[in-house]
Amino acid sequence: MQTKLVIAAVLSSLAVPAIAAPSETPYALSAVHADFQAELEQTAGLPGEIGAAARAAADLMRLHSAAQERLVLPLLGRVDAVAIGRKAGGPDLPDRMRIESELSQLYEGDVALVTALVELYAVAEEMGDTETTRLAERMIWHESGDVDVLYPAALLVASTEWTQVGGMGPADPQTGAGPLHGEDPLPVPGIGNPHGPGSGN
Repeated sequence: MQTKLVIAAVLSSLAVPAIAAPSETPYALSAVHADFQAELEQTAGLPGEIGAAARAAADLMRLHSAAQERLVLPLLGRVDAVAIGRKAGGPDLPDRMRIESELSQLYEGDVALVTALVELYAVAEEMGDTETTRLAERMIWHESGDVDVLYPAALLVASTEWTQVGGMGPADPQTGAGPLHGEDPLPVPGIGNPHGPGSGN
């Protein structure tokens, strides 16, 4: 029975882009947030330091995911229309300054959330809770992926639509390396600095 449910969920997530409104959040992306949030909430119910660290991360993630789902994920929902040269239906595309400003705030939220997840990882590792360390690590990689992939993809979709409809020029976000990357990034559990000497990155 569980296998049938998993298959049905996968098939329904593939069908959603074809029937969803262009500005809706793609299901496959919002489902990841819901899953991580549920796992953090469950871990937050544990007693002691692990529960407290998970509660701090869960509270940050709830707010951060809601912010992403207001801006970034709906922009990605416009990709089908933009890819074939059409203006996406639904609400008008936000102006460039608003998108850049909100992405900057999202980036700050990523830094705060990753910091809380690193703390959760450290507490769980100290207590020998491998399940929670794996959860924290998976979530850290997910948040890094948002910064490296989803935000640039959202800017690309917006820039392409602006160009196609003759609106404002392409987005040119003023971002620096910041604490998730650059000279002194936040340490990634299990590997330390992923961009340090000998890392191949």
